[in-house]
Order: sequence, then structure tokens, then C-alpha cells
Amino acid sequence: MPAIKQLSHFSPGRIILYSVFVTIILGTLALSLPIARLKPIAFIDLLFTAVSSTCITGAYTIPLEDFSQIGHTILLILMQIGGIGLITLTVFLLSFFMDFGFAQQVMVGQLLEIESWKNVRTLIIFIIISTICIESVGALLIFFVIHHAYPLKEAIFFSCFHAISSFCNVGTLLFPNNPHLLANSYLLMCITAILMIIGCLGFVTWREILYYITSLKRKKRYSFSLHSKIVLYGTCGIILTASIIFWILEHDNAYANMGYFKSFSYALFQAVSFRSGGFTIVPINLLSLPTLFITLFIMFIGTSPVSTGSGIKITTITVFLATIKAAITDRTSVEIRGRRIAIDQVYKAIAIIALSFGWICLMTLFLLITETGWGFFYILFETVSTFSNVGISTGLTKNLTNIGKIFIMLTMITGRIGSLTLLLALRQLALRNAPESTTEFTYPEERVMLG
Repeated sequence: MPAIKQLSHFSPGRIILYSVFVTIILGTLALSLPIARLKPIAFIDLLFTAVSSTCITGAYTIPLEDFSQIGHTILLILMQIGGIGLITLTVFLLSFFMDFGFAQQVMVGQLLEIESWKNVRTLIIFIIISTICIESVGALLIFFVIHHAYPLKEAIFFSCFHAISSFCNVGTLLFPNNPHLLANSYLLMCITAILMIIGCLGFVTWREILYYITSLKRKKRYSFSLHSKIVLYGTCGIILTASIIFWILEHDNAYANMGYFKSFSYALFQAVSFRSGGFTIVPINLLSLPTLFITLFIMFIGTSPVSTGSGIKITTITVFLATIKAAITDRTSVEIRGRRIAIDQVYKAIAIIALSFGWICLMTLFLLITETGWGFFYILFETVSTFSNVGISTGLTKNLTNIGKIFIMLTMITGRIGSLTLLLALRQLALRNAPESTTEFTYPEERVMLG
């Protein structure tokens, strides 16, 4: 009982929501300062820009050239905060000011799907240190590629901006007077893709990779967790499959008149980017409808948990598919690679997909009402893109009505905080309103007709 009462005063899910809104408000106020802008910008566009940067979406209703370098620095800070993850950053900061009780530790562990609070704290420190190291190396490599195109100070700033934008999977380009620099440089494409992949794999998986390398040096055996196996195999499978499909669909269309190497390089880069990054090296309106349709699924699945990417996460869709397999094969438990999945995680996976799909359908309906003149598919594409925080736009974003901008902002925020955080917040509300009972009981079982 004391633990439940203590927990009611501290709900990590609610604090995450507060953190998102506070960050967005502060970012909007900072962008509204005269020194941050080169021209007057409507408040709703400033708010949209702050939301998009914090939620690492990279979709904007106005050109970034309307902001000064100070404004670009503010965007960089918002992207970094959003990329590290507001859950991670919030828990890290709270750990300095609060002595978490057992109930709070359990709740925080559920947010990150980790049972041990000690592991959570260690993981968060690892996340912050590795982020600084990876982005620093990435910025240095990018600087050597672009330093000849800009003065020294600008080259340093653009290198840092692009490294953070790539690692955090924001997909925001900031190369003034060189809009095609990414598409024309294989080396820059390679560095960008590697940074996106590192961010998408997630910090838990990278920590296990480091443990594996250390074990090899010590000639000890190390086995990856089921989580990391799903992430590694799933990431490789999705990227390679999507690359081949993109090349087949576009080699006579958007990639026409390109050599085999260049066309497949473009397809491979887009397969990496369309999962969460959102960088485009070929105008989106040149891609065929089948390519955009495949992109919908890639964006919706997204990356891995505790990563800089978004989407419903590759582990969620894997558990969902394993549940379907269990139903088809008449198994009483859900199994993946010789491991049985906990029933509560099966419920969570189904709930996450259902809530995400429901939100996308609802927002698509609202946008169909407010954004007249746009076809159903393009509005659906925009909704999935912003919910998955990819930010690829077919042109609708820059032409949104004010009410449409509000719907898209809500979609970006919902997609970034994640359905799991929303689930925990709803469960906390349900527990608070539920009558207290000290006895567990189950209802009689009864079967209903399905199908």
C-alpha cells in the first residue's frame, strides 16, 4: 500500500509528457526571439518547428533559411534533446534530484523495458557518453568532406549539425548554397547512413556488441540477448529487402540513366533513411506509388527501442508476427528463436500496434476534412511519416492549414513519446480510479465465436 501511494505522486509516464511540452514551449519561445530569426514568422510555424525538431521529425512548414545561425543552434539543441530521448534524459536528470523508491524504479524500468534499476542507470550513462563520442567522430569525418565548400567556422557548425541530424535520425539538411551536396558525395552518403544505422540499432544493442567484442578479445563466450538478435537480424533484413525492392521499382524510373552502382547506392541509402532518418537524395515526387506504399510499412515499423529512431519498433512487430504464427500453429505460447515471450509483452505489442493504427486512422480522417484538394494516399502518407517521425513529405506539410498543423503536431508528439508511455500513463490512471482490493480473482472462462 505505501508503495502504491508513493507511486501515485510520481508517474514517469506523466513526467515524460510534461517534459515534452516544457521542451517544446521553451524551444518555441527561444525561436521567437528576434536574434533567432531573419524575418517575421507566424507563431504557429515557430511552434511547428519546435515540435518537429524536438520530436526528431524534420518536417517544416517554413524554410530553415528564415532562421539565423542562433536559430539553427536552437534547432540543433532541440534535436539533440529529442534524439537522446526525453525518457532517457528525464530519468537521468531526476536521478540527481530524487531518491527513487522501489515502486518508481519498477515504473522507470517498465518505460525502458528493463527490470533492474541499476542497469537502467548504467544504461543511461552509457547512452550519454556514447552519443557524445559518436557524434564527435561523425562531425569530424563530415568536416573533412565539406570543409572546402564553406569558411572554417561555418564548416565546423554544419558538420556538427549534420552529424547530430544524422545520428538522431532527424533528416534535416543544412547546407546553404549546396542543396545537392549529400546526393553528389558517396562519402557523405556513407557517413550519414552509418550514423543513422548506429542511432537506429539502439543503445542496448550497441552495449551488447561492445560486450561481445570484449569477450572475443578475452576469448570468452558471449551470447546476445533475444532483444539484440531481433534488432540485428531485423535491421539487416529490412534494409537489404527494401534496397532490392526500391532498386527493382525505381531503376527505370527515379534511378533511370544511372549506372548500377549509383542506382543501388541510392536505393540502399533510401532504405536506411526511410526507416526513420528522412533524408531524401531523390525528390519524393519522382518515386513511384509502389515505392511510397512500401515506404509506409518501413516507416511504421521504424527502428529499435531505446534508440534515436521512432516507429512502433522492430521488436514490437516481431512479437506481433510471432503471435500470429502461434495462432496459426495452434500454440498456447508465443515463441521466438527458442524463447517464450511473456504474455504481458504480447498484450503490449498488440495494444501498441492497435493504438498506433487507430491514431493514424483518426488523424487521416481529420486531415481529409481540413486539407481539401489532396488525395487520400498522400494524406495517409503524411500522417504515417509524421507519426513515425520520419518527416518525408509529398508536399502537404508546407501547404497545411492552421488546424492541419495542429493535427500534425499532435501526431508527431504522440509518435515520439511512444504508445508504451501512453499505455503506462493510461494504466496508471486506471489503477488510481479502480477500487482498492487486496484479493486477486479471475472471472469464469467462456469462449466466443471468432472469424
